[in-house]
Amino acid sequence: MQLDMMTMSAVDFTVTAVLGLVLVFTWLRERAVRLVGWWGLIMLLQATGVILGAYAAFRNDEALLAFGLAVMVFGDSLKWTASREFVNRPTSPAWALLGPAIFLVAAYSGYVDSLLDRFLVFCALAALCNFGAAFELSRDKGERLVSHFPAVVLLGLTGIACLAWVPLSLARPFQEASEAFLSNWFSAISLVMVLGRVALAFVMLAMAKQRQEMVQRVDALTDTLTGLPNRRALYESIDALEQNKAFLANKLSVLFFDLDYFKDVNDTFGHETGDRVLKIFAATAAKHLKGRGTIARTGGEEFAAMLPGMDAAEAAEAAEAIRRSFAKSAAEVDGSDIGTTVSVGIASRDCATGDGSNLGALFRQADAALYAAKRAGRNRVEFAEPNGAPIPGVKATVRTTPRLKSPAEGRVVVNA
Repeated sequence: MQLDMMTMSAVDFTVTAVLGLVLVFTWLRERAVRLVGWWGLIMLLQATGVILGAYAAFRNDEALLAFGLAVMVFGDSLKWTASREFVNRPTSPAWALLGPAIFLVAAYSGYVDSLLDRFLVFCALAALCNFGAAFELSRDKGERLVSHFPAVVLLGLTGIACLAWVPLSLARPFQEASEAFLSNWFSAISLVMVLGRVALAFVMLAMAKQRQEMVQRVDALTDTLTGLPNRRALYESIDALEQNKAFLANKLSVLFFDLDYFKDVNDTFGHETGDRVLKIFAATAAKHLKGRGTIARTGGEEFAAMLPGMDAAEAAEAAEAIRRSFAKSAAEVDGSDIGTTVSVGIASRDCATGDGSNLGALFRQADAALYAAKRAGRNRVEFAEPNGAPIPGVKATVRTTPRLKSPAEGRVVVNA
């Protein structure tokens, strides 16, 4: 079966334009991921370039054909821009104008005056843009979306298809626009390009959907106020860890935190100040535990941390550093004399010494230790001591001057 170029161009235009409209309307309805909108615009630009090129060939209008090729280069340039934006790299839509600008300058500068040479410049620019888009997506190692790899492959193949025009054009050079549309190989490669556009459109739509689902999942597992993982995220981590035998064979410490007299802070200074205190504690704890463990907000003024590979002495050092730093940071908040402190309960496990407590038991022990810290006067670190036996090498209590007054009663005095 032989496809004439005009028929192929009509099919190309129809398929590309319809897909472009579908993507644009999808983005207008949801507006969750801009990649869908960008790719819809790209498809519409390419459809416009195809129909302009077909009409230029029919009229044998070289100037119109050059403009149609510039429009297609603009669409390919937007692929690079959209890919950079999708992987959160600096970009600007104005950068996409560079590709068509280079083509038009080359076409009308007098240095590239023949139609064949202009077509070769178009092929090179289109290939460069597709390879650039593939490169940008391949550099993103964070999300690991399922559709990432197919997108990179298809963009790379599209770039190769663009370059495939070069040897074929040199083998059968054309002097007029109409001649370019008469050869069978032109129609064959056009069919491959159409199939590639269709596949890319669906892959990009799938990639955008996967990004949206990932963002929704992250939001569901994140505390909106502090940015820390929430209780659900913590429990999911626990479930995953309990299935990891290698992890369960190592040292582990669990810390429970409770901000002292937090209700009084809200009642006296307002919930906005209370929220600021929570954020200060979250930032303080995250800073001290960065790379050493995970901390989550489990509710209200309560937080919990899991510190893998950390024994009781190391956990005590980390907890005391957080306690001291928070007492200093929260002494004054937004010009108000707050003096908020934190109580900490610790439970540790070391399988090498025969202590093989499971995570559930550790959490109960840490909760009991936190309760003991609050009973003992707050603003202190207490350890869980299973069966009443002290933890070797660690004092039972990190002693501090207890809180003298609640915020409602006046300035808190802490000797830290």
